[in-house]
Amino acid sequence: VLVAIVVVSLAGAWYISDILNEDGLLANHEEPEFDLVVSDVGDGLVALDTTADTDENGRWRLKGVFGLKSPGAYNQVGAIVELDESHVVREFLPLDGGLEVGQKVRIDNYSFPDDPFSAHGIPFEDVTFSSSIGSFPAWLIPGTSDTWVILVHGRRAKRREALRILPSIVEHGHPSLVITYRNDEDLPRSDDGRYQFGQSEWEELEGAARYAIANGADDITLVGFSMGGAIVTNFLLVSPLSEEVRGVILDSPMVNFNDTVDLGGRERGLPRLLVVLAKTFAAIRFDVDWDALDYVSRADEFDLPILLFHGDEDRTVPIESSEAFAEARPDIVQYVPFQGSSHVGGWNRDREKYESAVSSFLSQLVE
Repeated sequence: VLVAIVVVSLAGAWYISDILNEDGLLANHEEPEFDLVVSDVGDGLVALDTTADTDENGRWRLKGVFGLKSPGAYNQVGAIVELDESHVVREFLPLDGGLEVGQKVRIDNYSFPDDPFSAHGIPFEDVTFSSSIGSFPAWLIPGTSDTWVILVHGRRAKRREALRILPSIVEHGHPSLVITYRNDEDLPRSDDGRYQFGQSEWEELEGAARYAIANGADDITLVGFSMGGAIVTNFLLVSPLSEEVRGVILDSPMVNFNDTVDLGGRERGLPRLLVVLAKTFAAIRFDVDWDALDYVSRADEFDLPILLFHGDEDRTVPIESSEAFAEARPDIVQYVPFQGSSHVGGWNRDREKYESAVSSFLSQLVE
């Protein structure tokens, strides 16, 4: 019986390591399903019904402002008016395109469509920068300051992730680069097509920093969302250009991938032992260095002002990682938690609180 239990456990852990590879490590750019159906729209409201694909704990039932994506259109939803287990009525905020009863839609955090100009009327230029594996596109937003801001999106996300914070940065006159990195859609890939959570992607951030300095930046402020936070933190640890960084903003950062995988295991109801074994197999099969991906353990090596956002309803990256980082370095970390906020959802939950913290932080950096 003992041998059978061991064999079954090892087989299960091997299978879970395959899931970890597919869901966590490999780059995948398939768009999420349209998982809600419009049942009514009008008078500034939209009614949405759940489907078999709907996450029962998804953004559709969270307070705040979110994007509402439908085929060929992008709008917003706001405050919740009615809510039950299979239906929600929210404020409807038209942006780009119409909405019809019967259409399938999805809610996302991005909140704005396309690019800086489409979203906010902010002029920008498409530019490219280089790293060791090729050239990468970026949005360049002009400004008058000598401090540039470089923004790094998260895993399987897009540059649109930066559109919520961008107006707060532009108001301070900072030129900004919203960048891409390896394994983004239709861009240079790593040899194995897997994310390395900052261990390799920092080279693209370094390339963007070189571009900024070559084009007039005296120093740089970095912004990282989710895995972008891991890219930023490892850049600070390994790049000689980290000396040019004035400050850092991290939003729901993946500063300890161990914690992220552990949370995923709990969300799936997996026994702790199986998750530990699966991570061991992943280290062997996919060359994952779990210790290297624990940036919290190196918190004492950072010496820059850091503004840190995280929400307590984050089911992707556990808030405990950010809490541990903030507790380890209260001398440099300004920690701003958001109650009822999803992953990278602080702005969505409380726009005024989020933008006020960003504006105050940027002002402090130039004092």
